[in-house]
Amino acid sequence: MNVAVAERNSRAWGVTEHTEEREHELRAALFGIESAAEVLSRHRDHMTDLQFDDLTHGVLAEVRRLRGLLTGHIGGRDRFDLAEAIDPVIACARSSGLEVRSSVPRGIDVEGCQASTAQVVLTLLDNARGHALSSPVDLRVTLLGDIAALYVEDRGRGLCGQSPERLFDRGVRGDDSAGSGLGLFIARRLMGEQGGSITVRPRVGGGASFVVRFRRGSSNPDHGR
Repeated sequence: MNVAVAERNSRAWGVTEHTEEREHELRAALFGIESAAEVLSRHRDHMTDLQFDDLTHGVLAEVRRLRGLLTGHIGGRDRFDLAEAIDPVIACARSSGLEVRSSVPRGIDVEGCQASTAQVVLTLLDNARGHALSSPVDLRVTLLGDIAALYVEDRGRGLCGQSPERLFDRGVRGDDSAGSGLGLFIARRLMGEQGGSITVRPRVGGGASFVVRFRRGSSNPDHGR
């Protein structure tokens, strides 16, 4: 095989990988929107005004993010409120039947890409749905210096002997064949692109604890740890 052919094959493989990852992100966003829309259609009469407003806002935010994924315009790095970025995803996840308990307050500004952050949290909630469906998912945040750490934790099967680093490799599906093996791989890439990081460790008492770290916005007050 000559050099030109090898380069063409390499480019073609790169395009294929990119397409698979984009399709994975789009499918995940569509699932959340579909679940939320179904809840709005079937259960509106049983929802409080606050529940209705939260879910409607979540659907609208996810539709806008989906449009950005389709057009390739998801925004660059900026400063944004962490809770505002993830609340729409949480609302849509709850509508699909996942119990999500969040204690992330408004007013914590972080640096990065708001749409990418929403995608990362969506991935982690989807991961919990696949591996810890019967467990509530807890979201909390700690602040230390110029770092904000978002914890996404469950009481599922945990790492099941898997290397924490290997879980973020492309194509790794955990201890079963469910899923595409792309979610955590994409999540790590998205966090790296916005200057953050994502790691996982066993949760004390059982389950998994994903830690998503951001640089804090320069105007943040000191919330303590």
